[in-house]
Formats: sequence, structure tokens, C-alpha cells
Amino acid sequence: MTDDLGLAGRIAIVTGAASGIGRATALLLARLGCVVTAADRDAAGAAETARQGVDGRIAPAVFDLADPAACRELVETTAQTYGRLDILVNAAALMIRQPIDEVGDDAIDRQMRVNVAGPFHLCRAAHAAMAPQGRGRIVLFASQGAHTGGYVGSAIYAATKAGVIALAKSFARAWAAEGITVNVVSPGAADTPMLHDGVAPDALARFLATIPLGRAATPEEVARCVAFLASDWAGYVTGHTLDVNGGQLMR
Repeated sequence: MTDDLGLAGRIAIVTGAASGIGRATALLLARLGCVVTAADRDAAGAAETARQGVDGRIAPAVFDLADPAACRELVETTAQTYGRLDILVNAAALMIRQPIDEVGDDAIDRQMRVNVAGPFHLCRAAHAAMAPQGRGRIVLFASQGAHTGGYVGSAIYAATKAGVIALAKSFARAWAAEGITVNVVSPGAADTPMLHDGVAPDALARFLATIPLGRAATPEEVARCVAFLASDWAGYVTGHTLDVNGGQLMR
């Protein structure tokens, strides 16, 4: 084994790249030598991620995970532009915090389209690009809520993230013979806008106090776990869910 993660020159897509963990992942992969398409609905945020990148290795793309045609187009455009696709990271997601008694059909449908159907279409398109190469790395994002049921009005979000884990296992089993690994990163509390959105400061403080390490993760700490799963070092890891939660949930 060498100290080289084997990421130099790899072609990657990172969705949700306008902020938070997605931005941190896009920036880290670029520093490790990848050429990255940073995709997000937030065009200005994706452009800012590209601006922060090194040596022009990040190109922004406007992308809506809820649109199956956009999922196919993102993958096909990236693969055509660079001649291949090596890595797909889907960090994009939608959380609508609502008490269970107030959850409406629209909120369920929107979260299912973005968080479950979106990754399905995106991964299927990535498989079509990766299979002829005989190699690929797909990293999806779940949540600690997939195992706990979620906190503070996130029941539907938690359910969708459990669905992501099931999808990843299905993909991993189906595509392993083609050299494509599919894994999941499952963060607990990470210091991103989603952590703070709709959560009272005192409730958040109580939640963070239950973490053995005593704090939320930084986006960069989660991004390093993604980089490992996307690298040559993780070549024999597939269908796995990597918990990144400071010891709050020990399974």
C-alpha cells in the first residue's frame, strides 16, 4: 500500500456542493487531484465552491435532484466533457421539519422525490457511465436519523434516509461484478445550515450534549470519510454504511 489515495486525475460529481458537507467534499476531492463537477440548485453557491477550488479543478453545474432528466443530463454531460466518470457523491438532500401530526402529502412527496427517487436516477445514470470502464465509486448520504427515527420533526426525512441505505445495498450487490462500489456515509450532527434550520438553540445544545465527543462534526471531517470511500484504499468496501457521529450512536 502507498500513501496515495489514488484520486489524482479522477473525474467526480458532487451534488449538494453549494454549501456544507457537499462543498467541503468538492473542495477536498479537488485538493486530492480530482476534477470535480460541483452541482447544486443554488447556482451562486456552486459558483462560489468552484471559485474556492484549486487550479480550476472544480466546475459548477446547476442541478435539481428531484428531476430525473436532470440526473441523467448531469452524468452524461460530465462523462462526455471529460471522457469518463469515476466518482459520484450525492450529498444533496431535502429536510422539511414538521411535527408528525402536521406532515402533509406534499412534504412527503417532495422529500421522497429528492431523497430517494433522485439518488436512484442519479446512480442508475452513473452506473451506465461507469460500467464500460470496469470501475467506479458511488458514495451516498444517509443520516443518523435512518437508525433512530430522527429528531425535531424529521420523521419523513429519516425514513427517506433509511431508504437510501437500502438502495445502496441493492446497487452494491448488483454492480460489484462490474468493479463499482457503492457505500453510504451516515452523519450525526454536522455543523451545517441543515443542523440549525428550525431547531431552537436550547434544543440543539441539549442534543449536542449527548454526543460523547462533545460537539458537532465539521463538514471537513465528514468529507474525509467520503474521500476514503471514493479512493483506492476502499476498493474492497461496498454496501457499507459508515457512521460519522462522534459516538452518539454506536451500533
